[in-house]
Amino acid sequence: MQIVTEGKMPVIPEQVGSEVSPAELGIAVDIGTTTIAVSTWSLLHRKHLLTIAEKNNQVRYGYDIIRRIAFAVRPPLTGSSEVVESGPSALHYCIISQLEKMFAKAVYESANLLPRGFQPKVTSIVITGNTTMLSFLCSVPVNNMAAAPFTPATLFDKTTTWKKIRDGKVFSNSTALDKPTPELLQIFNSSTIDKDTDVYIPPCIGAFIGADAVCAMVAAGFPVPNTKNEPSTLRPWESKVTAPLLLADIGTNSELCLYIPDSESKKGRILCTSAASGPAFEGANISCGMPSIDGAIDKITYKNDKLNCHTIGDKKPRGLCGTGLISAAAVMLKNKYIDKNGMITREKSKLGDGTSCIELTPAVYLSQQDIRNLQLAKSAVKTGLEFLLEHTEETPVFCIAGGFGSKINFEEATAIGLLPPQLEKRTIHLGNAALSGASALLFSNVLREKAKALAKKSVQINLAGIPEFQERFLKGIDF
Repeated sequence: MQIVTEGKMPVIPEQVGSEVSPAELGIAVDIGTTTIAVSTWSLLHRKHLLTIAEKNNQVRYGYDIIRRIAFAVRPPLTGSSEVVESGPSALHYCIISQLEKMFAKAVYESANLLPRGFQPKVTSIVITGNTTMLSFLCSVPVNNMAAAPFTPATLFDKTTTWKKIRDGKVFSNSTALDKPTPELLQIFNSSTIDKDTDVYIPPCIGAFIGADAVCAMVAAGFPVPNTKNEPSTLRPWESKVTAPLLLADIGTNSELCLYIPDSESKKGRILCTSAASGPAFEGANISCGMPSIDGAIDKITYKNDKLNCHTIGDKKPRGLCGTGLISAAAVMLKNKYIDKNGMITREKSKLGDGTSCIELTPAVYLSQQDIRNLQLAKSAVKTGLEFLLEHTEETPVFCIAGGFGSKINFEEATAIGLLPPQLEKRTIHLGNAALSGASALLFSNVLREKAKALAKKSVQINLAGIPEFQERFLKGIDF
C-alpha cells in the first residue's frame, strides 16, 4: 500500500488491523538541528492529515551541533544566588516543551479532519533526528561526541513511552535532570499525549549519521546489502536494485549515503558520511536569513542590468531563505557581482562596521561574511559527495532530500559548485524523506526491522579522518 504525502513514501507491507479506531492518530516527528517537523496521520485510513514545522528553539544554545554539544558538556555555572540550569537539562526541557506545544497544536487542528463524533487520541509516535538531537531528547550524555573517536552513548532503536522520554529516563545511563520549573510542570500536566503512549526511536548509524538518515534510506527504497553468503534480503514486494543510489539530506548537518549494488567481485554495501555544513542552507547565520516562508526571497534573476527578487507567496521581501541564497550567489557570480573567490566586486554597499555588502532590496542585503558562510557550507557538501562518487564506477541515481534539497535549483547549485553536474539528469527529489520514513514506521514493524538492518549494514566514514580532506575542503571553497 502506498501512502501519499509531501515526501516519497515506501510501500507499507502490512494491512490495517481491524481493532484500529477512526479516532486513533499517529504522530511522526523529525527533529532537525534548525527545524522541527511534526506530521499527524489517521492510523485507520493511513491518511496524512497535516504537517506543522517550527524553528528548533535549541538554536538559542548554538546554531549547529558542535556548539550545542559544547553547551551540554560545559561545567555547571553559578550565579550570585542560585545555580544556573545545567546544559543537559536546558537542552532536554527546551525540546520537550516545544514538542508538547507542537503536539497540542497538531492534534487540535487534526480533530477537524476526523469523521464527526470522534475525539482524537494519539496512540503511536515515531521520533527521528540526528544522533545529537535524539540524545538531547532522551537526556543521553554527549560527552564522548565532543572529541574523537566520537562514540555516542547509544544508537537508539528504542521503543519506550512519552513519559519516560519527558522525564529523561529512557536509558539507564541518562543524565540526571534538574527539577522542572512550575511552567514546565503545567505544560506536562496539560499534555495532549497520554503518558503511556508508545514512542519508537529508530536506529542511528553513528555519532553524525543519525536515525534521520536511516529513515531517509527507508523512504528512498535503499535495499539491505547482502554482505555475506546469506539468503536474499529482498522482501516479496521489493525489486532488485541494480544501479547505485546516492542520497543527500542537505541541511545544517548534511548526511550522505551511497548504496553500491552487488558486482561480480564485490558484495553490495552502503557507505555513509556527514558534512558539517552549518545552518546557512536553512537561512540561519545569514545577516538577513529566514526560513522558507511567505516573504522569503527564494529566487534572484538578472534583467535590465538589475538584480530582481522573487519571494515565496509573492509577499513583500523580508529576508533570504536557503534556496534564495544559492540563487543569489549563482546569479551574482555569473554577472560579476562577486568573483570566483567570493569577493564582492560590483555595486558594493557598506555596513556600519565598514564591511561590504550587496543590497537586494532596501531591507535585504547579502554581506561578505554571508557569502563566506555559504562557501564553507557548499564546500563541506561538495567534498562529501565527491568522496562518495569515487567509490562507484557508474553514475548513481541521486536522491536529494530535506526541505532545502527539495526546492533547490540544480542548475544554480552546480553553478556555484555545490552539486556535481553529472548528477543532474539522474536526480529524484524526495521532499522530507526523514519525516516520510518515520511516518512509514508508524504503520510497519517490517519496515522497522528493515531500518534496523540498514543501520547495521551501513559503514560510517569520518571525512575529517581522511588525510586529504583538509586540502579538498579548502580547494572546494572557491566558486
